[in-house]
Formats: sequence, structure tokens, C-alpha cells
Amino acid sequence: EHTPATIAARMLEYGYSHYTLYIGEHLGNPEKERIRRMTPQEAVSGDFEHPNCLLLDSHPGQCRTNSLHGSEAPDFPVRPFGIPDEEFAHLDGRARMITKAPIRLLTLQALELNRRRVFWDIGFCTGSVSIEARLQFPHLAVISFEIRPEGKELMDTNSRRFGAPGITVTGDFLHTDLTPFARPDAVFIGGHGGHLEEMIEKVKQVLHPEGCIVFNSVSAESKEAFCRGIERNGMVLHPSTHIALNEYNPIEIMKATLS
Repeated sequence: EHTPATIAARMLEYGYSHYTLYIGEHLGNPEKERIRRMTPQEAVSGDFEHPNCLLLDSHPGQCRTNSLHGSEAPDFPVRPFGIPDEEFAHLDGRARMITKAPIRLLTLQALELNRRRVFWDIGFCTGSVSIEARLQFPHLAVISFEIRPEGKELMDTNSRRFGAPGITVTGDFLHTDLTPFARPDAVFIGGHGGHLEEMIEKVKQVLHPEGCIVFNSVSAESKEAFCRGIERNGMVLHPSTHIALNEYNPIEIMKATLS
């Protein structure tokens, strides 16, 4: 199932064309052993015998000159720390329906994803937080929930655009059976549709004992709802971060843990 050809096709689908593939077939068999060096484009249409072994080399053979600094730079896609908002495909073209890049990075910091294992993104919309988390912390298992049916297509588009495979996408958080998913130790609530307190209650039932919930409040009402939900579920509210970004409403990045 996971042949060198299918692996190469997936790499190209997500923009990882800057690799050299080494494929060894029947290694150790003096009569049938064969080792080939190929590009992903060549491997897609290749025919490979079993058993085989695949090695990926991410060091490109050629470099290009950086026009700004005159230095040599590797010829592969640069994935920025803080993807520009305008580069995402947006829900119905609404550019404001996204967690803005500076807020996104502060949110990842509050979640402490560098030491987490399983991240849940509830109400992902464009998928910007999930994708940024996946790119910056490749070790993470990322499970993303979105009630809007068009969310999956949007996540597919953006995850391929930015080279972020492996994000598990599912539907409405409140009506999804959570038992198949790994228990989270970091949860971000990006959209709640007026059901914030219910979401907090459901998250608490599965949250790892050392996990956290982060929520970006954009109004006094949503802040009060988050505080109520945290208090009712016996969780601990941490000091929040206040930030104002250009002409947008001030945002309060709020965080809670079980103890």
C-alpha cells in the first residue's frame, strides 16, 4: 500500500519536491538486489519490487542565490514562522475569518506545543492554527473539528498549499464521538457558535491531566462565558494576554488547566 510511488505522490501533493529518493529492492539478495536514485517525479511512475527500502534525502544538490543578500540558499520552499494571512484560502472569501498571524503565534506559545503530544483545534475555519502548529511542531498529532461542511475542503486546500499533511479533520465537536481520537494535552477553541461552556465541559472529560485549554476572547460576553465554563468545571484560570492588532478588536488570549 505504501509503495515508493505512493509516497512520492504524497510528497509532491504537499509540495515536498526538494528530496532525493534512494530505493533499494531485494537488499542482500545477490541475484535480485537493485538500488536506484530518483527524484519524486521519477518515482511516481516507477515500478518497484517487494521487499524494498526507501531513504529520503532532503539536502538539495543545487543552491540558488538569495537576491536580497547575495548568499547561497537551498532550492526548496521556505515555510515561514507565521504564515501571512492573505496566503490562506478563506471561508467564502472572508479574509477576516482567520486567526491573524501574530495572534496565531501567541496562541501556539500559550498552548506550549513544543512539549505537547496531541493537539485539538475546535472550530478551525480556515485551518490556520492547525496548519501552523503542524509545520512548527511536526511531532504533534493534530485533530481538527469544524461544524461547517465546507471546512474539510478548506483544510484540504490550505494544508496542501503549505505542505502540512497528516491533520485529522472531523465535524461538529459537540456531536462527534471522541473515543477514536487520542486524548489531547492541548486544546484550542477557535469557534464555539454560542456553545462555549458546553465545549469546555466536553473537553474536560477527555483532557490529559497536565493539559490546557486556550481560548481567544474578542468580547466581554465570550470572556464571561469562558470564565463561567472554567469555574463550573473546577478548572484553574491562568493570567491572560491582551493584544490589539491594527484596526481589529482587542483580543484576550485566555488559558485554563485542570490544576
